[in-house]
Amino acid sequence: MKVRLFSAVRRRFMVKEKSRPLFRRKLSRLDIQEKPYVAWNSFIDLIAMTPRESLSPAQQVAAFSFKYDAEVQNGGHLQFFENSSGKYVPETREALPQLGAHQQREVLLQAYKRRTSKPRKRIRTVEEYVETGLEQEFEDLDSAYYNCKPTITDLLEKWLDQNFDEFIEIVE
Repeated sequence: MKVRLFSAVRRRFMVKEKSRPLFRRKLSRLDIQEKPYVAWNSFIDLIAMTPRESLSPAQQVAAFSFKYDAEVQNGGHLQFFENSSGKYVPETREALPQLGAHQQREVLLQAYKRRTSKPRKRIRTVEEYVETGLEQEFEDLDSAYYNCKPTITDLLEKWLDQNFDEFIEIVE
């Protein structure tokens, strides 16, 4: 299955497929048979640790979706926007529906609209982060996100199944 991002997004944010080799994790068939979880762990390692510029479009869909989910699950939308993943809202916005995360995309769009609706000072210290967090500006959207079904994890499992060869190379 080929993943196509909208052409404007692809030109702006994606590296052309032909300009780089496909990065995959190598696993033996025996390891996968004896310990099926190693494929999932290798998938997560690949999308979490590989620089986005080195990932194929299908891998980027998984990576942007995973990083959004991880940030929101850990600290809500405030954490997503304040950490480096928040710099990639356009890519995340385009990746989520390709994964099938339509509800999550709608929540992201609402959170981003709220985030950009007024000027903000950059948070520079832990104390400023805690103070901002106590305002609970995104609490309703965080709750909406946590109630989305299917979850990003469910969708990533399906994505891995559908695109296994994009992520895992089976070696003997």
